[in-house]
Amino acid sequence: MGIFGTKNNKFGFGGRDDGFDDYVEDNGFEDDGAEDMAPVEAPAAPAFTAAPLSLKIVAPKAYEDAKEITDFLMNGNTVLLNMDSIERDVAVRILDYLKGAIQVVGGMMTKAGKTTIVVAPKNVDISSIEAMVGSAD
Repeated sequence: MGIFGTKNNKFGFGGRDDGFDDYVEDNGFEDDGAEDMAPVEAPAAPAFTAAPLSLKIVAPKAYEDAKEITDFLMNGNTVLLNMDSIERDVAVRILDYLKGAIQVVGGMMTKAGKTTIVVAPKNVDISSIEAMVGSAD
């Protein structure tokens, strides 16, 4: 026996017989034939309660239409804007207004065509539109 073996015995730590060989892990469960039990069905999942996604198509005629478009967005709707029939400076003002609304709701805005814009709330993924438009350029 070496030096450490003698000191361990002297301090009550014991040598090779440290009592760990007899250790049995007890997880608190008894084997009561659980394999023979019938499977338990999981409780039914709660019904999906979110409002269905909706697409609103809007062709704004004036700057005042930006409020209606923002209301659609705030209510969780995706909005497809057709900017064909509006003057450029009014269209820029509407888009600036909508950029602010998008910052509030955490949504996205992307160009889907030359005069078509898609505005979506954060729960709608429009990245595939961006990819399609980006690959067409």
